[in-house]
Amino acid sequence: MTFDELLETFINSDKEEWNTMSSWGYGSGPSYRDQFSFSEVYQGENYVLEHKEHSSMASYMPNLSITIAWGIQVGDKNEGVDRPWATNNPDPSPGRSSYLDFFYNNALVFRVAYCIVDGGRCEIPFPDYDEHGNVSVPRQYHDLIKKFSEIVNRSFIFDGYFARTGITISEEEWK
Repeated sequence: MTFDELLETFINSDKEEWNTMSSWGYGSGPSYRDQFSFSEVYQGENYVLEHKEHSSMASYMPNLSITIAWGIQVGDKNEGVDRPWATNNPDPSPGRSSYLDFFYNNALVFRVAYCIVDGGRCEIPFPDYDEHGNVSVPRQYHDLIKKFSEIVNRSFIFDGYFARTGITISEEEWK
């Protein structure tokens, strides 16, 4: 399977084809999708190994070689995305940035960041800014995050949230 085939398989899949699992809550266990980082000095302590873990994952039932995992935050957990496109929601608090990781045969093959808006209710792609301050995202990135939002939320709420952002969809190549 090529990288492009993996992305197309994901984008064209049905949300019902994904078996989602959470690693939060009593008895749910770890996700085994870990990120470790080492700091010589971290919050006043010397030589610290920091551990982060994806909170959720999903397997593509028609081809179990394809899995995704999400929940590891990008950067500092206290950083928010305080942009108009991320805060124009019923809950206007800043969005949060997280990673969506794609695995094939258990190997990490792709990582993309996305923004969670409206107090955690919907996932939105990060836009590009042009010289005039206009915001846009390539269609493939839009479609990928839209499919992800459908899988995570088990509903079709993405379009309403995306319309509020003011982000336009471009036909530029994305990768």
